[in-house]
Formats: sequence, structure tokens, C-alpha cells
Amino acid sequence: MKILDMSAGNRAIWFNKRHPDCLYVDIRAEVNPDLVCDMREGHPAIHNNTYNLIIFDPPHVNFGANANMTKTYGHHTSAEIRDIIRGSAYQAWICGKPGSLMAFKWNDHDQSFKSVLALMDDWWEPLFGTTTSTRTRHKGKTNTTTQWVMLKRRDAILNRGQEK
Repeated sequence: MKILDMSAGNRAIWFNKRHPDCLYVDIRAEVNPDLVCDMREGHPAIHNNTYNLIIFDPPHVNFGANANMTKTYGHHTSAEIRDIIRGSAYQAWICGKPGSLMAFKWNDHDQSFKSVLALMDDWWEPLFGTTTSTRTRHKGKTNTTTQWVMLKRRDAILNRGQEK
């Protein structure tokens, strides 16, 4: 099995942070990925339709330019986050084998889970998922939910006019 973790970061989800079946990719060289790459652009080394499983935990919160979390994860506007998701989902489609799966993590702090899944719908079909945690925001007392979903690669792009 070949696994592509296209937003590896510190590999917090991994039991074996150096799993031999996985290629760890991140845009940040300082987290020591196997490949430094902006997944919106892809990379020739991974454009080979050979990955069985793709893991995607994109940035999901606009912390603000001066927030403490920005020091760790970088600053992304809500529009940039949508661009990262859409562009990376397309590149993941290129990297994945026919019938491959994507494990996708999302926190609906700024953008709804449904709207984010819609950004990937041309290339990935949601199969099933689960809520892993719910937190209450401090100011508005509004709940935020972290979810994992398994998606299946669509083996034909449905809307050719929307290709990146």
C-alpha cells in the first residue's frame, strides 16, 4: 500500500511517525517532510496515480495574522483555506489510484463541513465519517466540531469545465 500524507505537519495523527508506506508532504520545510510541496501546485514526483490512501488535514481556522496559533500553523484567510482545499483535492485526485481513498479531517470553526466537502465534490465522493470532538467557543458559546470523513476517488471527473 502507498500512502500520501499531503499535510503532514508534525504527524500528530500517526502512531508510527515514519511509517515506511507513507510519503509525508508539507509546504513547511521546518517540519521536515519527505517532500516540501504546496499541494495546490502538486509535484512531478507524486503525479503518478499510485497512492491507495491520501490523508488531508488542511488549515481550517483563520487565526488572524498575529495570533499565537499563526506562529505554528501560519496565517491563512478563509478564502485561502478554500483555495488550499480545492487545489489540493484536485492534485490528490491526480496522485491517487483509481478507487483510492482519502481520509479528510475538518474543524468547522470558520467554514461548514458541508461547504468544504462541496469544494472537493468534483473529484472525491464522501463515503462515511464521524465527529471526534465538539468544543464551545469562548465568546459566542457556539459549538465547533472536528470531523473525520473517508472519501473515495471519483474515477472520472464529473464537471470537466471546472478542472483547475
